Amino acid sequence: MMLQGKVAKLPWKRRRSCHWLRRTDVVRFLLIFCVFLAACTTAQSPFLTTPDGRRAAVQSLDELIVLTAEPPQRLVTAAEALGYVVRAQHPLPELNDTLVVFDIPDGTTIPEAIAEIEAAVPGVAAGANHLYFLQNTTGAGLEYAGPMIGWPSSGCTAQAIVGMIDGGVPKSDAALATGRIIQQDFGGGPNMSGTDHGARVAALLVGPGRLAGRPLFSANVVSDGEAAGVVPILRGLDWLAANDVRVVNISMAGPRNKLMDRALEKASRNGMVLVAAVGNDGPNAPPLYPAAFPFVIGVTAVDRDGAVFRKAGRGVHVDVAAPGVDVLIRDGKRLRILSGTSMAAPFVTAAIAADQTLTRQSINEIRRSLTTAAEDLGARGRDTIFGAGLLQVQGCG
Repeated sequence: MMLQGKVAKLPWKRRRSCHWLRRTDVVRFLLIFCVFLAACTTAQSPFLTTPDGRRAAVQSLDELIVLTAEPPQRLVTAAEALGYVVRAQHPLPELNDTLVVFDIPDGTTIPEAIAEIEAAVPGVAAGANHLYFLQNTTGAGLEYAGPMIGWPSSGCTAQAIVGMIDGGVPKSDAALATGRIIQQDFGGGPNMSGTDHGARVAALLVGPGRLAGRPLFSANVVSDGEAAGVVPILRGLDWLAANDVRVVNISMAGPRNKLMDRALEKASRNGMVLVAAVGNDGPNAPPLYPAAFPFVIGVTAVDRDGAVFRKAGRGVHVDVAAPGVDVLIRDGKRLRILSGTSMAAPFVTAAIAADQTLTRQSINEIRRSLTTAAEDLGARGRDTIFGAGLLQVQGCG
């Protein structure tokens, strides 16, 4: 995002005693000064806060990604004629698209590349490969989440197939060996062994006392570190759709991306229920995605007293609140205590999947049902902090 500004008009008074100072001299001086400022000013990028508190610029990877509903050859031919080089092609049959990744010609910016490709091949959607960060932090506390929302300690039976787009479950996890979790890797990096974050989200979905009766489909989109690009996320989404996954948990957050918008909206229109964390960038941060898309259920986090997580995002896209501060997670033989909107989203995902009525409803009907059942928090009625209020489990198979 470039800094923008303008030079204010200065009052001018000609003084007879200052014949040496002409209007043209002042104008020339101002022009030179502005050029100097422009040369010394660097472009500033918007920022996200990573889960460990570091500030990270919202940047795209050094590549252009394009979605096309037609066979990709016309796109590839036109792009190569303009100097682009195909890096990869990924068919997304369940989304009726093909995702093509290009290297950008030297000297071309991503905004320029987007405009150039979309002008050359009408009908395609080109965009940046933004990064989406896992949303959790560490904390300390006791188990309280289940009773707070009416979730039985014995757990519930999943009434629909559940999936997650996340960091993946470590290969050593017993749930993978038993088939309780079915995982596919999409990150393509040097380290696809899974993450602690993925293991914790999976534990909140299908761990002891959670959902039972159906396997969890895990799309591992993080190859290394704590972020994933758009390409593995969309490939994971298509894989989940191919396996008839009905309810999908996305405990990740990042900037708005029109390719994410296009693909997720298609999946939602085809009956997939998307639940996402609103993010941990703080109350004054702009909306983060995919939670801020209108076809996604946006989830914030609260503590045992119903107070909002201090780092949780706010806005009209917040649909419902769930326990997410000092949440006790049974991660294999270990107990973990964590905080973040990442930890809150799986409670909503599980509540939807456990309710036979909700799993048959459209996204707007689900939103209304959650609103009707929620326990009001904060200001009376729906608000930008808690949404409809605290999640209340309506049905448990």
